[in-house]
Amino acid sequence: MPHLTSSISRTVAILLATTLESPAFAGETIHAPSGTYCGQLSSAGVMSDAQTRFETNAGNLVGDYMFSDQGQPVQGELAETGDDGDGSDLTRTFMWRDKYGYGQLIVTFTPDFSEFEGKWNAGGSEFLPWNGRRCNQTIS
Repeated sequence: MPHLTSSISRTVAILLATTLESPAFAGETIHAPSGTYCGQLSSAGVMSDAQTRFETNAGNLVGDYMFSDQGQPVQGELAETGDDGDGSDLTRTFMWRDKYGYGQLIVTFTPDFSEFEGKWNAGGSEFLPWNGRRCNQTIS
């Protein structure tokens, strides 16, 4: 009986260690960004400080953003409209909306979701830059 008990204990320990090492079992989200990114976006011909926040809602990314336009804060919303279909979930497409209107934002994240490079437009063919890197501060 002692041999059976030690064998069961060893099996349980191995299974527990394997489960704890796997992010999927630990409940970590590794295939989607969430959190706040500090960066810049082009608005009215100048690069302005911006804060972009993403979160997962019902399987899609949603978010909001704030940037400074001539010293005044502008707030807006983001809603995911799709990804590029390559299966990596690194390039995502959003619709942005704020007091100036709405348009498309295409974002490509780094594999660890620590940064993104993006481009946005207001329905035309010209795209302007929008980028971010994970941060913990807020823009006032």
